Amino acid sequence: MDSIIFIDAPVQDQVAELATYISSLRGDEEQALVKQIVPVIEAKNITEATNILVKESKTLLEAPEKEFESAYNLLVAIALVESQKAVLDQILASLISEPTQKTALKFKVLSNIFNTLPANSPLRLSVFTAIVDLAVASDDMDLVLPQLQYVPNWISEWGVDAQAERALLLTLSDRLKESGNQYQSLEFLLKHLTSFNGTSESAAQKANATRAIVESITLPEVLNFENLLKIEAIQNLKAEKVYELLSVFMSGNVQDYRGLIAKNGGLLKELGLEEEETLRKIRLLSLASLGSENLTRELSYQEIAKALEVEESEVELWVIDVIRAGLVEAKLNQVSKSVIISRSIYRTFGTAQWQQLSKRLNGWKQSLADILQVIANAKLTTGAAVNTAVITNTAN
Repeated sequence: MDSIIFIDAPVQDQVAELATYISSLRGDEEQALVKQIVPVIEAKNITEATNILVKESKTLLEAPEKEFESAYNLLVAIALVESQKAVLDQILASLISEPTQKTALKFKVLSNIFNTLPANSPLRLSVFTAIVDLAVASDDMDLVLPQLQYVPNWISEWGVDAQAERALLLTLSDRLKESGNQYQSLEFLLKHLTSFNGTSESAAQKANATRAIVESITLPEVLNFENLLKIEAIQNLKAEKVYELLSVFMSGNVQDYRGLIAKNGGLLKELGLEEEETLRKIRLLSLASLGSENLTRELSYQEIAKALEVEESEVELWVIDVIRAGLVEAKLNQVSKSVIISRSIYRTFGTAQWQQLSKRLNGWKQSLADILQVIANAKLTTGAAVNTAVITNTAN
């Protein structure tokens, strides 16, 4: 087949031209599609003609690579004359079908559509969703990850309603999870849940809030849980065991964890959590809390082993792990079998932590006052000695 060149023309001519091209791709010498569409064009019913063309447009997937982009650009130009979402959605569905074929070209076409639309067009939402779906299906999510930082601004620009925003955030969370980007998935899930603040509770919110807690506990990167309490959907789970488990990871210790699991033997299995991983995380967090409560004081291996419920021989490895996790800064003394923690995170910062901080600041204040007094006394002593020396010299 000879190479096809598409040229600028009135929309009705473009429709007829593309119909002819689709017929040629099919090898249809009778040009049935052209015969169907020409009378509609002559009746000046461009909307109907466009709808017919779009329904038949899946044939464009068979276009040669050098013509693929041009053919779809023409189809999109025709479809966007009246900016019909339903028509665009059909084109997008066609493009992301068979994701392993001509993937690079499909990304190029989708990018063209996205950039052709005005920056504030709500239709960009559908195009971006299609790009994400294609990326997941073709295992090319890395192409999309750098763009995710712009999503909040895009949502604002597009002016979509709350329902569409929530759907996009949840879709992104789901697709990121499917592609193995667990931490980014959780971030968008939390954004999704936050968007419901101030609204009534639903079964879907409850399920997604439970999922957020479970994934926060599961992910090694998540070591602070306070931001979850700002989400009403999670607060609404206070009567549930999963919230009790969250509370342990927020401010509890190994003993609290063991007690909860002992009372609710099937809880971890029900939530899909692995006991070995959850126990490891609560031990790291417990050691961080132990450090924040005993800053600059020597902690013996025995104390740490008791708090973590491990053997003394394992203490050094746990201290190294908690340092690597960025939870504390500490020095090990293998001779005295002790640890001095110079810095530690606070897992929560409430009344008790403010009181502890106040006590520490008062201690520093008193220490500074004592130092100033020592300096003042030293000055007096020095001054007296100088005066005595001067008197002695004068007398001589």
